[in-house]
Amino acid sequence: MLCRSYSASVVGVDGFVVTVEGDVGLGLPGLTVVGRATGALAEARDRVKSALSHCGHAIRPRRQIVNLAPADERKDSPGIDLAVACVLLACHEVVPAAALEGLMLWGELGLDGAVRPAAGTLVIADVARQRGFRRLVVAPASADEAALIPDLEVLPAADLPALIAHLRGERRIEPHARAPSRPRARPGDEPLDLADIRGLYLARRALEVMAAGGHNLLLHGPPGVGKTMLARRVAPLLPALADDDALVATKVHGLANGTCSKGLVTTPPLRAPHHTVSPAGLLGGGTPARPGEVSLAHAGVLFLDELPEFSRVCLEGLREPLEEGEVRIVRANHRVRFPARFQLLAAMNPCPCGYLGHPERVCTDSAAAVARYQQRVSGPLLDRVDLVVAVAPVAPEELARAAPGEATATVRARVARARARQLSRLCDTPWTTNATIPASGRAVDRLCPLDPEAAALLTDVAASRVLSPRTQHRLRRVARTLADLDPDHDPTAPIAARHVAEATQLRRLPEALED
Repeated sequence: MLCRSYSASVVGVDGFVVTVEGDVGLGLPGLTVVGRATGALAEARDRVKSALSHCGHAIRPRRQIVNLAPADERKDSPGIDLAVACVLLACHEVVPAAALEGLMLWGELGLDGAVRPAAGTLVIADVARQRGFRRLVVAPASADEAALIPDLEVLPAADLPALIAHLRGERRIEPHARAPSRPRARPGDEPLDLADIRGLYLARRALEVMAAGGHNLLLHGPPGVGKTMLARRVAPLLPALADDDALVATKVHGLANGTCSKGLVTTPPLRAPHHTVSPAGLLGGGTPARPGEVSLAHAGVLFLDELPEFSRVCLEGLREPLEEGEVRIVRANHRVRFPARFQLLAAMNPCPCGYLGHPERVCTDSAAAVARYQQRVSGPLLDRVDLVVAVAPVAPEELARAAPGEATATVRARVARARARQLSRLCDTPWTTNATIPASGRAVDRLCPLDPEAAALLTDVAASRVLSPRTQHRLRRVARTLADLDPDHDPTAPIAARHVAEATQLRRLPEALED
């Protein structure tokens, strides 16, 4: 007898429907699973056989074949176990085959028939909704995660006998009640506040511009001046995630952590990997492929402290996600894409000892050592950073006199107004922030126009500092953000000279890295 059930498989943060075909007939008793079952799914045969023997119904010894279609796609999650068991139960006429129509099954089976959660439940639930499935069976521990997807009936099955009783109409499994939506957490509802920072006015301004325009930022200066303290306070300046971004970010975190028990990720994440991180840990990889730190920072901020200390492979590997907004992991037999649209916030010392240019400490490094250290950050990577700001130590007497800085809530309000101006201007384009406007071509001329005085100033600066055309375009994008932050500037007017002048002050590379 030939029957079908339905499950799905995860590829990156997306998935595809797996049609599980079962056939039971005369022949040497046994179970054969075909259709590129790899990884943990390759052991499904033994789990399913044991679970069927404990299901409470007689399973006759027959030749059993299960095919996982499409056969040319890899399937490596044990979450397909449940669909394999159900199709065999239908073939043995334990459950009606019609009960499996419109039903997606996702769960790992224990040897005793218990249904256990499998990683990627949120991805599977989203695939089920998109492909028109009305119901999804999962383990009880995964029900809250699956219920994050609307318009989908989630059935929590504790074990195989309970699911059989439901499919036979003997004892109904009640749909899981969707948890009431919790209020969106505001990014500023955490104790870290910009008001804690005194002085560092230029660095604080750079942080505000970064958040307002979606720019990448590099802070450089001696150790202990506040670079990390500033970085820890940038995420609360960003707006809460839109629904689409929240769903994608939650999928990524669910794949990395195995579950989304805390609900949707509604605040921009801040990821800060150590400089000893491996390329796979930063960019993603492994078997099966899992998202790295750049994907876990999707729709948020990736903070890389001690930037030159990261391996060359890691640093150069950042170029593609910074440009494309995704990571492509290519192996001999499969390809996976993970989202990685993040803002880069990096910090570095000016030299190996850290005290080059310090007003009180003496640098002990040679000029050649300083140049080698700074040049670990390549030009192509710097090409993707709009803001480069030096952070100088604040004198003790100045620190004592300085008043507390503006609170995060005040700065966030200005950032929100600037973002609203950008969304209005870019509504008919594929871009959402000034930083995403291409750094070359007609888009910059159309969306970042300069008034005559500003154009003349930019020409003079480019000539005196020998700036490349790409760098000039970066300055125009930053100037556009500064204009959006300026309450006295008409958002429909060209960029003024004062905005270009401030933009040039927000891009000052260390000496060995000058354009």
